[in-house]
Amino acid sequence: MTVDEPTHRQRLPWLEPTWRRLWSAHRDGRLGHALLLSGPAGIGKRALADRLAQALMCTAPAADGSPCDRCPDCRLVLAGNHPDLTRLMPDSEGAGGDIKVDQVRALCSQQTLTANRGTLKVLQILPAERMNPVAANSLLKTLEEPVASTLWILISEDPTRLTQTIRSRCQRISLTTPPEAEALPWLRQQRPDAETDLALLLRLAHGAPLIALAMIGSERVAERASNIDAFVAVGQGRRDPVAVADAWQHRDPALVLEALVGWVCDLLRLQAHPDTAYLCNPDQRGALTAMAATIDPRACHRYLQTIYQARALVEATINKQLLFESLLVRWAALAKGQYANGR
Repeated sequence: MTVDEPTHRQRLPWLEPTWRRLWSAHRDGRLGHALLLSGPAGIGKRALADRLAQALMCTAPAADGSPCDRCPDCRLVLAGNHPDLTRLMPDSEGAGGDIKVDQVRALCSQQTLTANRGTLKVLQILPAERMNPVAANSLLKTLEEPVASTLWILISEDPTRLTQTIRSRCQRISLTTPPEAEALPWLRQQRPDAETDLALLLRLAHGAPLIALAMIGSERVAERASNIDAFVAVGQGRRDPVAVADAWQHRDPALVLEALVGWVCDLLRLQAHPDTAYLCNPDQRGALTAMAATIDPRACHRYLQTIYQARALVEATINKQLLFESLLVRWAALAKGQYANGR
């Protein structure tokens, strides 16, 4: 699963409170010229941004602001052809998947143009943190001189990677993963025919309902089990870290690292509260409990930070073999107690 979450036209119940606040702000003239929607992948940030854009262009919105889906403007938005809605994403042909300065400058030039159909243009950037420094600086100059007929919507999983000057010029809307008690019924409603354990999928998706939905019927669950089995075997000394790293070269590094994050977080949860009810891998409680008793918590925390750093590197061109070797060799040593007493 990529960081780009799918657009979901259906209302997402956990976003309704945020939607009501946004529409109320628009109705009262309090909606800023630039919004920053931030939060984890798979919770509906893009869906919310697209719903707002469509509602602002709809000629017959409902009382709560929901777009009608029937007027010509709604049909253009739904078809992805509305001339006043532009979405900027990383250049697929560019190295590193960055959003380049030329892309941002071209988008900024639209701010001064008159809307084609209505009175408002909506310009989206996602994920906004992928703008390179020069591109971000170009956007900043535009945000400093806003135009009333343009609404900027920046969508980000990690707003800390945006400069403080850009963040300060946006109206912040921070979204979080919904409670399991709200997300799980929605997931079951979407796929009542699913034979997979949806509660487990939601845990594996770290609570992100749209990611869990996309995982149904995919090979991701089986791959996750294989990754965890290999990780446990390395920790127990039953498999060679270098051999496992070689096998992992052909897998999506983001998914491998996500599985490792869940595993190590579960170890830390069990070390803090052996009877904790929440685990990312509840089906692995037995193996997790056994390992949690043998690993130094401080060293485990540092190892988790190492994995987080590795996740930041997968967006760049890296040697996956060396990356995985480094993580697995360190994990083997950690599991054997060679980083005891926090060293």
